[in-house]
Amino acid sequence: MSAVRDILEQPHPSEGDHRSTPASPRRRGTRRLAVAIAGGVLAAILLTGIVPRVARQHRLAAAATAVGATVPTVSVTTVTYDTSPSSVSLPGEFTAVRTAPIYARTPGYVRRRYVDIGSRVRAGQLLADIDAPDVDQQVAQARGVVAQTQAAQQLAQANLVRWRALAVDSAVTAQEVDQMQAAFNEAVANSNSAEANLQRLVQLQAYERVVAPFAGVITARNVDAGALVGTAGGVSGTLTAATGSAPGSLFTVAQTDTLSVYVTVPEDNAAAVAIGKPAVVTVPALPGDTLRGRVARTAGALDATARTLLTEVRVANPTGVFLPGMYAQVQLALGAGAPPLRVPATALVIRDGPPQVVTVGADSVARYQTVTIGRDFGTWVEVTGGLADGSVVVVNPADDLSEGARVRVVPAR
Repeated sequence: MSAVRDILEQPHPSEGDHRSTPASPRRRGTRRLAVAIAGGVLAAILLTGIVPRVARQHRLAAAATAVGATVPTVSVTTVTYDTSPSSVSLPGEFTAVRTAPIYARTPGYVRRRYVDIGSRVRAGQLLADIDAPDVDQQVAQARGVVAQTQAAQQLAQANLVRWRALAVDSAVTAQEVDQMQAAFNEAVANSNSAEANLQRLVQLQAYERVVAPFAGVITARNVDAGALVGTAGGVSGTLTAATGSAPGSLFTVAQTDTLSVYVTVPEDNAAAVAIGKPAVVTVPALPGDTLRGRVARTAGALDATARTLLTEVRVANPTGVFLPGMYAQVQLALGAGAPPLRVPATALVIRDGPPQVVTVGADSVARYQTVTIGRDFGTWVEVTGGLADGSVVVVNPADDLSEGARVRVVPAR
C-alpha cells in the first residue's frame, strides 16, 4: 500500500505547469489506470487478510452452536413408596441365656477336679471336691456341744417338774419354781443355739462338694488339684484365670442350649417392637445357617444417651453350633405403618448445604430439590420431606449438571 501511495504522490513532470496547462486525454487515462491498479492491489491485500478471519469466525460459531445443541443424557428413576414388609436389621452378640461363676464357699484345698472346659454337666453334678479338715472338726465339735446342751435341757426340765410338784404341797416357794423355769428356758435356748451352729457348719461342710447349679457347659476352669481356695473368692496361682471368667472363681458354667442376642433398637423403631414378635438371626461366620427366634423382653425405656431400646431376642441352639460371643445380625419384623418414601442413595447431592436431589419434570429440565433424609437403608435412603410420590429423580447426577439444564432421560437399570 505504501508503494501505491508513493506512486500516487509522485509529481508529474509538468506539475509546475498543471494549473496553467490542462492535461491531455492521454495523461488523464494514464492517471486513471494507475488509480485502478492501486485500488485493485489494495482490495487484494484486504481480501487476503479478511476472508480467512471471517471463515474462522464462521467455523467457531458453528462449533459453538453444535456444542450448545448437545443435550446431556441422565439416568432417572421414579420415586415410590416401599410396600415390602417392614423390618430392621441390627448387630448383636450371642450370649448364654444363663451364666454363673462357681466359687468356693468352704476354705481348703481342691482334693479332686472332675470336669474341664467344654464338659457338659447336669444340674447338681459334682465338679470338684475340697479338702477342709478344720471344717470337719468344727462339725464334730458342734455335735458335742449340741449333745451337752440337750443333756442340760433334759436336766432343767426334770428339775422344773419336781419343783412344780413340791410347790403343790408348799414345800418350795414360788420364787424357787420361777428360778427352775428360767433355768429350763435357758437350757432350751442354749440347745437351739448349738443346733443352729451345727446346721451352719454342716451346710458349710456340704460346700466341700462343688456342684453345678444348672445344666450347661463348663466355659472356664481356673483350678486344679491342690489349689488353695478361700471363702472370699481367692484362688492360689496354680492356673491363669480363663479369659472372661470372674476373678477368683473355680469354674464358669453357661447354659448354651438357648442363646440370647441383645440389640439396641433405634427410637424410630422402638414403638414397633413387641414381646413375642419373630426375629431372624444370622451369623456371618456361619453363612447359610439361620436361626429363628422371638423377642423375649425389652428394657421398657429408652437409653437417655443413645435413644435406643435394649431388646433381648432368644433363639434355640439344640445342636450347640452357635457359640456365646459370636457376632450376629438380627432382623426384627416391625408392625404395619406408613410405608416409607425411598430414593437411591446415589441420587443424593450433598454439598455445602442440606441434601438435595435432581428432579426432571415433563419439560425435561433438571431442577435441584432440597429433601429431608430419614432412615438409611444402605443402597436406599428414606425421604421424609421435600419430595412427592411419583417424582422422577436423576441417579448419579454429574457435578456439572446445572440448574435449569435441558436433559435427555433414560430409565436407570
